Amino acid sequence: MNNTFQLIEGASISNFSELREAYQVSDGRLDSNVSAENIPRVFEAFLGQMKEDEPLYLFIEVPCREDDELKLNPPLSTSNHTIEKYHRDVYYLDGYDRETMLMFLDSGVGEILINDGFVYFGFGSLDSHIELGKYQYNMLTGYLNGQPEQCLSDLFDKLGIPRVSKLITAWQLFSNDNPGICRKYEFEGKDIYTLIEQMKELGMYKAETREE
Repeated sequence: MNNTFQLIEGASISNFSELREAYQVSDGRLDSNVSAENIPRVFEAFLGQMKEDEPLYLFIEVPCREDDELKLNPPLSTSNHTIEKYHRDVYYLDGYDRETMLMFLDSGVGEILINDGFVYFGFGSLDSHIELGKYQYNMLTGYLNGQPEQCLSDLFDKLGIPRVSKLITAWQLFSNDNPGICRKYEFEGKDIYTLIEQMKELGMYKAETREE
């Protein structure tokens, strides 16, 4: 049923045989499907093209914790309360260089960020403002922010990920008979929330809470 395309540990789809590694570019944005084992390689190549002393940032988006979500969605009654609007907390770690970001990627930090099914994360340049992030179901999206598209397309070409005119994503495969499921991922007893608390010691800060 499945091909060689591998989903991250924190995601599953009953049938994802139509998913292929590929990318498309449109309106200053690159969208792609990347097999789980190759996600680190894409980010390594992206960070590798940055200047050695270029100031970079790491962003992490996570679902609000349950207690915080209830504060944002106070119950109208004491029973049968249903949350209709969910929120995500957005965190940033600014000003670190290429070597440090690569170190994060090649550690338990990268292991959790890549494999947690609910986490969005990525890296960007504070100089050029080009950004590449991982989103749900193995989607990587890059934002050129005025830079030439070759800044991203050449990277994917060199890694052997083909360009297509119309990308088929996981979201197009979902149905009642073919659901997608996301899961939290733990590594060495840590999850994304304990990771964020630890990274606050390095200067990570919450920038906003936004509605999904």
